[in-house]
Amino acid sequence: MQVLEGLKVLDLTQIYQGPYAAFLLAMAGAEVVKIEPQAGERLRRGGGAETPMAFAMLNSNKKSMTLDLKHPDGKALLKSLVEKADVLMENFAPGTMDRLGVGYEVLKDINPRLIYASATGYGLTGPDRDQLAMDHTIQAASGVMSVTGERGGPPARAGGTPCDIMGGIHFHAGILQAILGRERSGKGTLVEIAMME
Repeated sequence: MQVLEGLKVLDLTQIYQGPYAAFLLAMAGAEVVKIEPQAGERLRRGGGAETPMAFAMLNSNKKSMTLDLKHPDGKALLKSLVEKADVLMENFAPGTMDRLGVGYEVLKDINPRLIYASATGYGLTGPDRDQLAMDHTIQAASGVMSVTGERGGPPARAGGTPCDIMGGIHFHAGILQAILGRERSGKGTLVEIAMME
């Protein structure tokens, strides 16, 4: 038996940070359901006719479905899934889930044991809340680029996606801490991870 066997996770995340955290949960035995928009998430669409290797790797060991969260039926279906879920993960721009009517305040009333996990670039509150972020923008804003490249040369982007992956690791750790906390309190919580932090 794997340590997270029996844990039910709804993964609405896209690109690298969130899918990597959900991949780690799935590899530890959690039942992870990848929920994509009807056109598929952006990383899936990046490979033309074939599924890109990064998408396939980050979403292995997951079940898959699509939902239109702008349609009342899609929202109703998500709410019914939340009733039996342990964790819901999303990495949309702050406020997106609230505008759709399926944010933390709504979903915690449906399932008080739900761990609602949100990953953003700069946090859910604060002066930079509405700044969108990708790995390279966080590399620049955090100073990672200032120590990458040739001595005396201009700032350079680090290879790969280190900020996304480190953000995913912290996202995973925050969710695990919330699971442990729920064992003691019996209540779910909001987990917030900002890549900039």
